[in-house]
Amino acid sequence: MFLFKRDGLAPLLIALGFTSLCQADGDEQFNTSFLQGAAADVDLHTLLASSSVLPGTYRVDLYGNETLVGRRDIDFHRNPQNGKVEACLTLEMLQQVGVDIGALQASGKLVDTDSNACLDLPALIEHASVRYDVPRLRLLVSVPQRAMQRGRRGYVDPALWDEGVPAAFINYQLSSNRNSTDADTTLSNNLGLRNGINLGAWRLRNESNFNSSTDRPSTFKSNRTYLQHDVTALKGQFSAGDIFSDTDLFDSVRYRGLKLASDDGMRADSERGYAPIIRGIAQSSATVEIRQNNYILYTANVPPGPFEISDIYPSGSNGDLEVTVIEADGRRRVTVQAFSSLPIMVREGQLKYSLSAGQYNSNDDGQEKPQFVSSTLAYGISSNLSGIVGVQATQDFQALSVGAGRNTSIGAVSLDMTHSVSRTFGQQVTGNSVRALYAKTFTGTDTNFTLAAYRYSTEGYRTLADHVEELSNEGQKRNGNSKTRTDLTINQSLGRNQQFGSVYVNASDQRYWGRGGSQSLSAGYSNYWGDVSYNLSATHTKDVGNYGASNNDTLINLSVSFPLGSKPRAPRAFMSASTQKGSDTTQLGVNGYLTENSDTYYSLQGGNSSTGGSTGSANLSTRTSLMDISGGYSQGRGYSAQNLNVAGSVVAHPGGINLGQTVGETFALAHVDGVQGVKIGSFSGAKTGRNGYAVIPNAQPYRVNWISLDTRDLGADIEIDNATQQVVPRRGAVVVARYTSKSGRRVQFALFDAHHQPIPFGASLESVAGKQIAMSDPSGKALALIEEDAGTLVIKWGDQHCQAPYTLGERNKALNYEQAALTCLP
Repeated sequence: MFLFKRDGLAPLLIALGFTSLCQADGDEQFNTSFLQGAAADVDLHTLLASSSVLPGTYRVDLYGNETLVGRRDIDFHRNPQNGKVEACLTLEMLQQVGVDIGALQASGKLVDTDSNACLDLPALIEHASVRYDVPRLRLLVSVPQRAMQRGRRGYVDPALWDEGVPAAFINYQLSSNRNSTDADTTLSNNLGLRNGINLGAWRLRNESNFNSSTDRPSTFKSNRTYLQHDVTALKGQFSAGDIFSDTDLFDSVRYRGLKLASDDGMRADSERGYAPIIRGIAQSSATVEIRQNNYILYTANVPPGPFEISDIYPSGSNGDLEVTVIEADGRRRVTVQAFSSLPIMVREGQLKYSLSAGQYNSNDDGQEKPQFVSSTLAYGISSNLSGIVGVQATQDFQALSVGAGRNTSIGAVSLDMTHSVSRTFGQQVTGNSVRALYAKTFTGTDTNFTLAAYRYSTEGYRTLADHVEELSNEGQKRNGNSKTRTDLTINQSLGRNQQFGSVYVNASDQRYWGRGGSQSLSAGYSNYWGDVSYNLSATHTKDVGNYGASNNDTLINLSVSFPLGSKPRAPRAFMSASTQKGSDTTQLGVNGYLTENSDTYYSLQGGNSSTGGSTGSANLSTRTSLMDISGGYSQGRGYSAQNLNVAGSVVAHPGGINLGQTVGETFALAHVDGVQGVKIGSFSGAKTGRNGYAVIPNAQPYRVNWISLDTRDLGADIEIDNATQQVVPRRGAVVVARYTSKSGRRVQFALFDAHHQPIPFGASLESVAGKQIAMSDPSGKALALIEEDAGTLVIKWGDQHCQAPYTLGERNKALNYEQAALTCLP
């Protein structure tokens, strides 16, 4: 057993080899006669008294393997065999914790029993334990992972889902670029906004974008504005406004109306949504713009060399992503990355549903706006087989789709077929489309097929968007309807723990009726050789056929990076060389942090291009508790460019207004009353402001989120009772983790009785209100945080107690703690 003084500055290590003497009534006594160095008799009754509770019913927080799973009333009975008061765990409670009941029944350890019977968990499962934390009202159940039901991991009782506090927030991302050439100067700005208001369990969301550029009209476009509410009974979400339809079977369309759809996050086995990783190569300090359905999702500035972007928020689950790389000299390269849904799989016996109804409302101007309805329903027929059916219809368009998904030993695969009928201006066309999806992670070879998709469509097949386009063009038939499409994404680790590096491949092939198509292929290999990292990547695009301007191109890049020194955050030098269509580019540079403890990152590079001549650039970025800021300057033959990026959030809540880092769909606030500058663990840069609140950028809905304070830099005059809290937010909620703190003076009291004899080890030091604030060490001293400069404290030891007044002198802030004597009144 280890005892430490409360501030951690003067640790006292005492080995206690207690001999437990069990009495008939179950109480434990300890032999302390061997302790050495104590100034008086030792009293450890208060320190070592076991947690106990009287028989009865108590409302407690139920924890399974240190994770909060519910809050409920639990009966405590006295066990007649050992005389101890123990919690009565029923079969339903074990299921709530996540115990695999089926495995217990199959093993014969658990036979048919009364559902209200008390079960002896340690007897049923080896190494399982149950402990009641009396002060915190927590029943802690520990079960080996092999005995846990996988489908219940992480599940939290809906009674604990927190709708959060009323709040309003603005999430912003501002990108500004100024480019000067010998001919003119262009200034372009892009402001992406994600806004929200929470009132009770209702969430209002808006997603919009403002864009301005020299000699071009400024544009403001709202992509989504909707009201949302949990439908707990149906494990789903209700939405109303400008939203997007789901995409399990049909392409996502933007519409104004209503939507009711299941939310897998509410289930024990939530299936995580697919988020694409955008990879590319910049030949200079470039701007990257990512669009979906003609709407800018993301814009950022990247340094020369390979880049990866993984934090985008697609508006729908379908719709290709158009990636535009704008080099410093104004050159633009446009590539398309496939973005589709994963194979259709639903847990056995579960329903996945979606119902959308409203008015078609595309982001394209001049489009017709017919009323439509779209619905899909998927059901888990067995553990390895799922079925799905869907319908989409307007007055002149109908589509029916059926499909099935199967989980096999070689991966999850689904197949669906859609039949469409489209009528425009008296003409009717019909067609069919067949789609196959595949995904698998091969653990033996660590190969991850994130997505493999293939679709074939007959010439008469129309999507709803195709139909609306023809309707908007007065019935003029579209040229080049989609014929076939193949998408593939592979990530492969080489060797154990990637000892030989990793490779990735992204490929897409699109063909059309009546014209050619396009192909794109990107691949890369990365690895380390000691402290040297290197990456080789290539991107190839090709037009198939002779329709439109040719865009055939191949870009190859090699990048190498190594540290300049042995310190953990030593700067790194890098080299990047690329080639494409008669243009060779080489970049050399160095990047790193300004100081060992700084969050400010810099990058300096210079290079040469066979077509553009010499270039040079400098970039600086920093992460603060208020926002992320980055800026850069680049110069080359005939041009110069500057960029500035600012991203963050403004959050208004009952406790005030706080600036913070970019927040996600669901996030949290940490409140330490009256204490500014408290850092939040696991969130770089996040700390409390003047009002004691800090913005926690992300939280997982319907799951336990641990939020811990970093108390290392608090100082000796502040104390926080419990620096770790748990929150369980609903989707879109803004929840608050509250921490109790007190400030004062850290004082080491030497405790004496009325005869000025040292108080024994283990004595309790309390306030006059009865709150324990410290305990005496073997030398009869107790370290406490005192809020008042003068007052009276209570000392308790054995069956004795007394009051002891104190008066502290002028505070010496140079000391970590002060010393004073505390003597009992006679």
